[in-house]
Amino acid sequence: MLTLNWLKNEDHVVYGTDDELIPLLAKELQIPDIGRKIAEFRETPVKEGVTIKGGRRSSALLFIPDMYFDADIPMGANVWLYLGDMMPAYCVYVPWASESEG
Repeated sequence: MLTLNWLKNEDHVVYGTDDELIPLLAKELQIPDIGRKIAEFRETPVKEGVTIKGGRRSSALLFIPDMYFDADIPMGANVWLYLGDMMPAYCVYVPWASESEG
C-alpha cells in the first residue's frame, strides 16, 4: 500500500533521469510510449495520479508525491511511478540545467 512513510524509506526508491529510467521502465512494464506518458503527466499532473497499463498484467501509478499526499518530501515535486510494495518506486527527475550542460 502506498504511504508517505513507505516513500520516505530510501530503500524503496530508485532515482533517475528520463534518459536513465525510461528505457528500463519501457522494457520492464512493456509500455513503449511511457516516456510520452510521463512527459504528458509532468505537463498536466492531477492530484490523485494516473494509472497506466502495460503488458503481462502490469500497471504503474504516475503521481507527484507532494500533490498526492499534500506533503513536502525530498524530490517530491517530480513525477514518480509506483509499481506496488514489492517493487521500488521510481522518481523520474529533471536535472538542473547546469547538471545537464556539464
